[in-house]
Amino acid sequence: MNHDIVLSGGRVLDPATGLDGAFDLGVKDGRIAEIAPGLTGAQRLDVSGLLVVPGLVDLHVHVYEGVSHYGIDADDFLLRRGTTTGLDVGSAGAATFEGLRRYVIEPAQTRIVALLHIAVEGMISVRVGELEDIRWASVEDCVRVAEANRDLIAGVKLRAGYQMVGPDPRPAVRLARQAADELGLPLMVHVIDMLMPLPELLADLRAGDLVTHCFHGTEGGVLDRDGTVWPEVFAAIERGVVFDIGHGIGSFTFRVARAALAQGLGPTTISSDIHKHNHAGPVFDLPRTMSKLLHLGLPLGDVVAASTSRAAAQIAHVAPGLGTLAIGAPADVSVLELQHGSFPLEDGEHVVEQAERRLVARHVLRDGVHVRCDEPVG
Repeated sequence: MNHDIVLSGGRVLDPATGLDGAFDLGVKDGRIAEIAPGLTGAQRLDVSGLLVVPGLVDLHVHVYEGVSHYGIDADDFLLRRGTTTGLDVGSAGAATFEGLRRYVIEPAQTRIVALLHIAVEGMISVRVGELEDIRWASVEDCVRVAEANRDLIAGVKLRAGYQMVGPDPRPAVRLARQAADELGLPLMVHVIDMLMPLPELLADLRAGDLVTHCFHGTEGGVLDRDGTVWPEVFAAIERGVVFDIGHGIGSFTFRVARAALAQGLGPTTISSDIHKHNHAGPVFDLPRTMSKLLHLGLPLGDVVAASTSRAAAQIAHVAPGLGTLAIGAPADVSVLELQHGSFPLEDGEHVVEQAERRLVARHVLRDGVHVRCDEPVG
């Protein structure tokens, strides 16, 4: 077969299929067509010494540029930094989603799907928390807009920190839970600075729901006051609740991550929470966030799986077929360099650790279209 494009000479690593070895990867008509040695194609890209993995899926991004104070350009800060698919998590609510769809999602080369905020305005300004006044929450409007946009809306978002909902998050949790249940879609909850114990929230979460910022270092975290992982966390994982990194500007700490990992709590998914206030550090991009979990001892295969197959599984109802290099899958591919040396990595508490390895994006294919990645920042 003569392919449209061949990625030649790399290490193909696909946790979804168990493939890990030196192969060429051939793409035809925007699909993975063949993985074998010695392939031929109209365009040949030498990726010797690089990792060829499924297109990275970032389950926590903010790309409503020009409307949300968090918003960044998806193609500049996702695609050209190695991520082929991003889940915008609540930048828009029912009153603002049409603009996100028309002016951001549809024109972008990056594949974007979204969680709809239970607050109708979404995440517009840093000056006022979106649900400090609970009247901004509308189950009716959330359900109506999500039903009209089932092809893009993957679930419901709530930020339960006191800055967004005030001192008692329970009324907001109830409304977000109701909207998600009426839609039959997952609920993602931001738990940093949440002024109720995490186990109380977990009692309301179902299989497929997501806790994001799972390794933050403030109120509402996975550790009790003695530094022990709440037993309710492990029980939630057993019933299918997803624990997501959501690095952010201050939502990931080495100390909590290290303590949790030592007790057997690893993240289900690795996401960056990249936005306007952290794309120049400490986040930079999803590969840099992946590097921090690699630094903490997660095996490379687990780090890749948490950013590809396991992340893709959370949005498969709106974006099927992602997170794998299986034959016939969409040709979303990320090509990464695993660098060795000494690299400073900063967490959300401004703690800098020196890592011996880091991942850097070099190329992506998005539906079979080649994009060369920018040189890493920082």
